[in-house]
Amino acid sequence: MMRKLGQLAALAVAVILLLGMQRTAPTFDQLVAPIPVSGDSGETVEARSFTLRVDTVQYARQLSFGSPGFEKVRDTGGVWAVVTATAAARDATVTIAGVQWEGPTGTLYDQTERLNGVRPMLALESLQPDMPKRGWFIFEVPEDQLRGATLLVSQARYPRLDSQARIGLGRDDGRSLQIRDSLDLTRPPLRLN
Repeated sequence: MMRKLGQLAALAVAVILLLGMQRTAPTFDQLVAPIPVSGDSGETVEARSFTLRVDTVQYARQLSFGSPGFEKVRDTGGVWAVVTATAAARDATVTIAGVQWEGPTGTLYDQTERLNGVRPMLALESLQPDMPKRGWFIFEVPEDQLRGATLLVSQARYPRLDSQARIGLGRDDGRSLQIRDSLDLTRPPLRLN
């Protein structure tokens, strides 16, 4: 009788340990998740295959772009967030394919696809080592997702076991955001020193 109680107790302990291990073990997605490389606007973040620095973030309710005489205007139900950045490859030619805006609630927004013809966009551009390119990442986001946002940039669209630049786009300092009525994208962003 004592022997059976001992075996039952050992079995109960084993079941509890296994359940505990199951509950605390990382999931497959956690095991192969991107490796974050963090920084803030104005800082150069060095990912495995590229470097990235966010120079400015501008907000507008309307964007205009195109060539003289053929200007286009785009409105949005939220706010246009125009991130001006400088990127360069580190050791070999690289294309940045993964670009997302992460709002303060964790909601992810992909770069807009409604601005065909706007140049220079950094996503899907070939970057060469030691030859920085300056351009834009442009998003349409709800106004409540602007403060405390993070720019997520990686070489692959869905990065696995590779670095992902996570750049803070301004903390909530209590000041009101400057949202323009219109922003003109007909001229490429100037180089900031």
